[in-house]
Amino acid sequence: LDKSYSGYAIGIPDEYRVYFEYKFKLGGAFESGVYNHCDDSRSGEFYINGGARLGGFAIEKVVVEEREISCPGTVYASQIGFQKDGFKELVVEYGSDEPVKFVDESGNVALTVPIGKMSGYMPSNQWVRLVDFSKLTTNGTYAVVQGKDTIYKNLVVTSNAYGDLLKGALKFYYYHRASMDLDEKYAGVYARVGGHPDTVVYLHSSTGEEGTIVASKGWYDAGDYGKYTVNAGVSTYTLLSLYERFPKYFDKLKWNIPAEGNLPDLLAEIKYSLDWMLMMQSKDGSVFHKLSGLDFPNTVMPVRDEYSWRYVIGKSVTAAYDFAAVMAAASRVYKGFDASYAKRCLDAAELAYRWAENHPKSLFLANPAGVKTGAYEDADASDEQQFAATELYVTTGNPAYKMDGSSGVIPSWQNVYGLATYAKSVYKVDFGTGAYTDLVATADRLVQNASTGFGIPMQSKDFVWGSNGVAANQGMWLLNAYYLTGKEQYYNTAVRTLDYLVGKNPLRMSYVTGFGTKSPQNPHHRISQADGVKAPVPGMLVGGPQNNDNSDKSSECSYATSYPAISYYDNDCSYTTNEVAINWNAPLAYLAGALEALASGETPTFAQIPAYSASSSSFVVSSSSAKSSSSAQVVSSSSVKSSSSAQVVSSSSAKP
Repeated sequence: LDKSYSGYAIGIPDEYRVYFEYKFKLGGAFESGVYNHCDDSRSGEFYINGGARLGGFAIEKVVVEEREISCPGTVYASQIGFQKDGFKELVVEYGSDEPVKFVDESGNVALTVPIGKMSGYMPSNQWVRLVDFSKLTTNGTYAVVQGKDTIYKNLVVTSNAYGDLLKGALKFYYYHRASMDLDEKYAGVYARVGGHPDTVVYLHSSTGEEGTIVASKGWYDAGDYGKYTVNAGVSTYTLLSLYERFPKYFDKLKWNIPAEGNLPDLLAEIKYSLDWMLMMQSKDGSVFHKLSGLDFPNTVMPVRDEYSWRYVIGKSVTAAYDFAAVMAAASRVYKGFDASYAKRCLDAAELAYRWAENHPKSLFLANPAGVKTGAYEDADASDEQQFAATELYVTTGNPAYKMDGSSGVIPSWQNVYGLATYAKSVYKVDFGTGAYTDLVATADRLVQNASTGFGIPMQSKDFVWGSNGVAANQGMWLLNAYYLTGKEQYYNTAVRTLDYLVGKNPLRMSYVTGFGTKSPQNPHHRISQADGVKAPVPGMLVGGPQNNDNSDKSSECSYATSYPAISYYDNDCSYTTNEVAINWNAPLAYLAGALEALASGETPTFAQIPAYSASSSSFVVSSSSAKSSSSAQVVSSSSVKSSSSAQVVSSSSAKP
């Protein structure tokens, strides 16, 4: 066999995770090196190549020496650090049954904890163990040691673990502003000339109107330069909700964006979106579905977008209801700063709601002929109606807006019923206990899903297009359950979802650009692709792994999709896994912001439902009309969370 080539294949049963090393001997004429399975837990194939190189040998005398070994542990953990007095957990793959030690920079063992039981995580086909180290409450940088092996370095415990991430996630919206220059004073190396002034926007024939409108401001939706009412609605509402829950914290927080009168930075950024949305309403109360070119632009900066003709396209009942919900919430939040603006928002909300009620079949089911930009199509507006009616009821107290029903489905742009569930859960006297029951039942399911594997709620079915947005919204749901129950398992699992997004995941990476030791470098994001800056715009949450729809795969964009939790490609060609979007960043900002605010000692606040005055659409707050939300408690033994009751206040009383 002068040119012999033979292989020996070894398969390791996944459920046992026993690891071996191998040495091959061929009749004494050749001895291989030592091969082990520590770098591949599924299978291995080892080749013995002799033939001409060794002068030939007889292949029938093959001896394989096998010895069971223990592989050093591989750690999966948050790459931005852990809250000093918060929940802390990491994941260990491989390793042994020995306890895990946390060693400080002086070489002292600060904490020793047992390692959890091995369990499987099917979305990535891994067997791992959880390590809870919440008792490590001293700020510092630690090494993680098991036996003789240092299995992780530079694990950070701090009092402000999520602060920079929060500011980065919110600054993303400034970087995505349309219609204005981004000055170096605020944008640094990402400064750019403004694009898309949108002062002359054509009314597409699908709107049923003719002429042009002004529709400037707003945020670019994703990796392209469209502005979409439905997606802007859910994103803007999420940020409004964050402010409404924690006004004291966000009245003080700044992250270097242009000032807007006396508004806190968060409300200044939100108003940039609200101003655009208000321009997307027609005189009859209808709301235009989107603003874009007729096709997606090439990979150019906004100012060089060749689709200089921009259109408002279509009208939809879903856009109108989403618009009404957002404007109703905005009227509460801005009343203490600008009463006339608040009234404008409320008037617009009620007008949009009336139009939507009278046009239930005005659904946006597909793009009109000749239009190729994002459709945000939706054949069911019942969830949007629930969302709008609930927010209008909380704002006005008008019984005409009170609707029965609730949902335990995690919110997304396609289904916003869960956003109504959040509010209805608070006001049990008005809406009954059904929403609260749904809120808690879904939270319990998420906690149960996070009890094994990577300690996260995400299951195989959750890895859809925008899976990281799903994870962030799961965290937001858990926090809403925590506000009303004080149960630490909800808080802890919300922390787990944030940890997942910044490193505690099967790919051992942070999915937020510019944060963590390994983060996306090539997002599907035209500005980052075309600006000439090596690093992408920071603070952007990419869509994340999924194998539900990988329509971007081709010979030029090829990546593995065997397991959903690792079906991801850090390449700008992969719009199904590596694009960014405003509706994914919003729950990320909510998660980081709520956890930081809770750590500061602030408890969540909820608006009072006012006494309804039929003579006016403006709302009149009455101290006697406070609903059952005053019984909502945030109770915890941990110092990061306050034991006082969640406050139910009028939206104006929380202002300085």
